[in-house]
Amino acid sequence: MLVTVWLTLFLDLAGFGIILPVLPYYAESFGASPSTVALLATVFSAAQFVMSPVLGRLSDRVGRRPVMLGSIAVAVAAMILLALATHLWMVFAARIVSGMGKANVSTANAYVADRVPPEERARYMGIMGSAIGSGFVVGPAIGGLLSTPDWPQLPFVVAAALSATNWLMAFVWLPESRAAEPRTQGPLFPFRPSELRRVAGTQVGWLVLLAFLYYTAFSAMESTLALSVEVRFGWTARQTGILFTGIGVVVVVVQGVLVGRAVRRFGEKATLILGFALLALALFVAGATGKWQVLSAAALAMAAGNGLSLPSLNALVSRNSPPAEQGYNLGLSQSGAALARMLGPVAAGPLFERLGPGVPMIFGAGAVAIGAVLALVVLQRPPSS
Repeated sequence: MLVTVWLTLFLDLAGFGIILPVLPYYAESFGASPSTVALLATVFSAAQFVMSPVLGRLSDRVGRRPVMLGSIAVAVAAMILLALATHLWMVFAARIVSGMGKANVSTANAYVADRVPPEERARYMGIMGSAIGSGFVVGPAIGGLLSTPDWPQLPFVVAAALSATNWLMAFVWLPESRAAEPRTQGPLFPFRPSELRRVAGTQVGWLVLLAFLYYTAFSAMESTLALSVEVRFGWTARQTGILFTGIGVVVVVVQGVLVGRAVRRFGEKATLILGFALLALALFVAGATGKWQVLSAAALAMAAGNGLSLPSLNALVSRNSPPAEQGYNLGLSQSGAALARMLGPVAAGPLFERLGPGVPMIFGAGAVAIGAVLALVVLQRPPSS
């Protein structure tokens, strides 16, 4: 059944990736400025920030299957709304709807936690991560090929059809992973003071902070990398696209093959620290170098650090969560990631403009290095079950 989860994630992220190359130009056709186009990513992440733990808690209450089916159905609706848009506000509404329903990653990881022994979770969560990476490699390539001035809505129509196929496949082949008991009755909304106090200072709370630091660094790099290589090396969109494809391929290989072996040998905590340290070093080198060959090698090292870090982080969240809290706590981690994806680019823009094109990556290196030290100091050995 985990093969079905992998395919579900792959198709979901491929459909999501299809629209990424064309969405900025589509928004500009409705009169959006570059700053307004950037807000599309912000509203998506803001909706995901609020809803990830809510849907995670809901999956703890009613089961993983209904939430995954609902999330895929929301993706279909968002793509249809984009295809039918006649005004800019409809494009924004579609991105908000898409962000609200984008809970498949945390719910899929909770599904893995329901089905897989604790010591194997990092390996299988890495395999689920390879589905995400594969989707992001394939999706934008398809989106670019489908882009046509005569029918600008075509990528959104294809993405909607892909999501509808995904929903049908999950409806037929994806069983429920949760046992009837125990089912949590905790509050759906995660940002109550009592809920925040309950998590603060716990291992899960520290892990959410680590997720925030990681995604702050990665989103700062991601949002400025294309501009950085253009200014520093005169690269075009084609060369940058090849680099991003290489990053995606390395992430898929590391998450799908190597992270499981690393965790079996060193454990989740050590693998997480190794991934953070590699990412911090690679970000610093990429920001400081004046040679494109060195930056390219550093970017691939970033991808390897990504592949080692995220499955280990998710596995640690899972292993420090009781069965009735898996979806909620993994959703909290995704919420921290979404907040970072909002704030990272906001910090990266002024750093790029005022201090230099490599500074956002050096800033990210500092954030991840702090995360590595925190992981070394505050994380304890997770329980065995």
